[in-house]
This record gives sequence, structure tokens and C-alpha cells, in this order.
Amino acid sequence: MTAARLALPLLLPALLMIPSSLNAQAQQQKIIIGGAQSLTPVAERFSDRFRKAHPGIEIEIRRGNSNYAVNAAQTGEIQIGLVTRNLSVTENAALHVESMGHDAIILLSYPWNSVTGLSLEQLQKIYLGKITNWREVGGEDKGIVPMTREGSSALHGTFIDSLFGKGFTGQEKAFILRANKDKILRTIKRVRGSLGYGIVRVEEAQAEGVKVLAIDGKPPTAANIQAELYPFTRPQLLISKSQPNRLVQEWMLGLVKFADQGTEPEGNR
Repeated sequence: MTAARLALPLLLPALLMIPSSLNAQAQQQKIIIGGAQSLTPVAERFSDRFRKAHPGIEIEIRRGNSNYAVNAAQTGEIQIGLVTRNLSVTENAALHVESMGHDAIILLSYPWNSVTGLSLEQLQKIYLGKITNWREVGGEDKGIVPMTREGSSALHGTFIDSLFGKGFTGQEKAFILRANKDKILRTIKRVRGSLGYGIVRVEEAQAEGVKVLAIDGKPPTAANIQAELYPFTRPQLLISKSQPNRLVQEWMLGLVKFADQGTEPEGNR
């Protein structure tokens, strides 16, 4: 038997290991990010910068919602989740979490509405169908057209929890609006009597002529949102399964710093 034949059985295990090793290296050079659509624009802008500093790194961003981000991060489908809701005790214990601050669900109404704000109690009664006319809250004699989001939306869940408290089992009485941010603004602007909500900047709504409402005397200013004084404030979180590797941690901390420098996310979930 030749030396070459003797060496072949020893080489085969090493050769079989090469594809697996290369595949593991390739996976380490890709970061998959997914979750709340309100955070994906800023994540995309930061990723463009990150790629320039890290040639060869592939970054994939999947748009979804906060519930998708939590589930996908826990199963390992994505490395980083973009979340805009509070985590449960169990979720928080199972995940590595970085905070990006807060944003808020803004209450919006039609342009010529004379009402500038509502109390939380008034808003509850509107969404329960107990207040049905703007005249009842100091406005014109016009029926209120409350709008909400689909039940599967994490934004809807956050709104209901903030309005009624967790565990609400009552019947919400509102028209379901399946829409992106721009369509929400256009719809509310067009429908006289409308009342709705979304993740929009105050300046964007005002530029469209849409009325931004204060709640319990607190307008959604940046200061009120960051201090969590505005009732519909929600967290902006980055999550990963257990302790992230160096590259993932660098991306997460980099995005926190990038957003803190004044880059505002846009979106509607």
C-alpha cells in the first residue's frame, strides 16, 4: 500500500470539515436584523455607515413588528430585534437589551377641529362608544369618527394597554385602519370628525395640517416623551438572544449612539 493510500483516510475527515468551517465563517459575517417598522429606517441608515467601516459584512434588515422581533430573536432567526413595546418579565430575562430611548403614539384629528386636547378619561369613553360627538368635549357639533389599528399590530396593543391598562377585555368601538404612516395622515386629514393615532413626528402632522392633540394637558413634545410624561410614550429597544458577539454588540451600541445624535426614526408600528 502506498503512502498516498495510507494518507487518504486521514485526509477525508479534514476535507469534510472544510465546508462546515467556511459556512460558519460566512454566517459570522452576516447580521440579520428585524422588527418594528418605526425603527427600520434609522437602522438602514446606520447600517450603510457600518458597512463602510466593516467591508465584507452583510447586513439584512427585515421589516415586521415588535412581536416578530421578540419571537425571532428568541429562536435565533435574527441576531438583533427592533422593539417598540415593553418586554414581559420573562422576555426581559431571556434577552440582552439595549435602550434607544422613547418615542410616542401621537393622537391626531382633522385639521379644523377646535379641540386641542382630551383627557385620558374622555379618550377612553370615545373608544368605548360612550362619547360620540365632538360637542361633548368642547368641539363642534360633529360625530367623532374614531380610528384604530388591526388587532395583530403591536402598535394597537401598546395603544390599548396605555389607554385602558393591561388585561383590557372590553369592546373597542372604532374603524380599523390598515395603513402606513402617510395613509393615516391623509385619511385623518380628509375625514371630518376623525380621531386616530400613529407614530409620526409632530412636525410631519402639522405640515399636513393634521391636528395633534394633547392628552391630560401634556402635548407630545420631545421633553415630555423622554420624561415619559406623555401618556402614550413607548420604549425603543434593541434586543438579542443572550450575550451578543462582538460584531452584533458593536452594531447595537453604534445604533444607540447614532440615534442619540439626532437621527429620528420614522414609521408607524
